[in-house]
Amino acid sequence: MIHYDIDTTENGYKKFEGNIELLIELKHILFKNDVVPDLVGYLSFDNIPNVSICISAQKELGFFISITDGKNIYLTLGDRNTLNETVDIWGDGLYISKGLFIPFSLAWKGLEEYLI
Repeated sequence: MIHYDIDTTENGYKKFEGNIELLIELKHILFKNDVVPDLVGYLSFDNIPNVSICISAQKELGFFISITDGKNIYLTLGDRNTLNETVDIWGDGLYISKGLFIPFSLAWKGLEEYLI
């Protein structure tokens, strides 16, 4: 079981939370007409203890993913040249390096591969 808790920041605040069996279900919940809203959220798993995944999507940048497994933290890396540039995800001081964002299609493929 995958637990998700996701907040969108586009067109007003909207919260999505619940449980799904497959990651593709979350994609269907979030993506509308193949467009993902700007969002920040967390995924956790019944069958993978101590693992938490933080995701953030920004239309102009793509997806940021951070996977924590209790010992290590793994981050996506899109562009080393923009690691020093940051974006304020919420507009309230939550900054993420622009260089850590990757294309949406690559992010979903990476999440699916990680879960397999």
